[in-house]
Amino acid sequence: MKIPPYLVNEHYDDRYFDVVNAIEEAKHIFFQGTGIMDILSAAGPGRKEFRIGETGFGAGRLLIALMDFLDNCGITDIAITYNSVELHPITSERIASILGGFRTEVGPLIDLLVRAYSSIEISRPGWHQIQLTRPFGVLTLNLWIGEALEMVSALTIPCDTWFLDGHGPKKNPDIWRHELLMAIGEKTKASGTCATFTVAGAVRRGLIDAGFSVEQRPGFGGKKSVLKGLKL
Repeated sequence: MKIPPYLVNEHYDDRYFDVVNAIEEAKHIFFQGTGIMDILSAAGPGRKEFRIGETGFGAGRLLIALMDFLDNCGITDIAITYNSVELHPITSERIASILGGFRTEVGPLIDLLVRAYSSIEISRPGWHQIQLTRPFGVLTLNLWIGEALEMVSALTIPCDTWFLDGHGPKKNPDIWRHELLMAIGEKTKASGTCATFTVAGAVRRGLIDAGFSVEQRPGFGGKKSVLKGLKL
């Protein structure tokens, strides 16, 4: 299938995501893969704080999928801190175009993100913050405009889980380099998790070096397998 040009990141000559099932793919690989529901369910009554790190904000596909997932999870009083990074930020208009194929599924969430994101001065490096109120609770997006290692190094509190969702290792090797994976390991809580679509040997070895035990899980769509990591 020919990929529409607006779905391709011109910096890496790679599409932002699977063009058919990107929302369900995200839920399978990253939410089920990191065991978010088990962690939140085990937290019991009261406010449940959960910190996420993401490498590669892109068009916000994982953020949209996460809000849809949590809105329908049946748990409330959740406080999500969502730390993400984007080296090549795109406009809110382009985000709307890229995510437009999922408007039937998550149209109101797309509109919510586009409105909030439009307030960000994407030409200014460093942290930008957006707070979104949802049925499950509140989500605070901390978006770092700049390089991924800078973002990880700037975190003062380790994350409960990481979504490793940059472009593939062949297209964007920097987002998978050993130094960055080691830093991610340092900024992950004990028994924290990570998940990624790639099963490349260098990524597996890097995650193991960073303190994760790694296992392959069934993939989604046409992908045979994906990775889950558990911080030892």
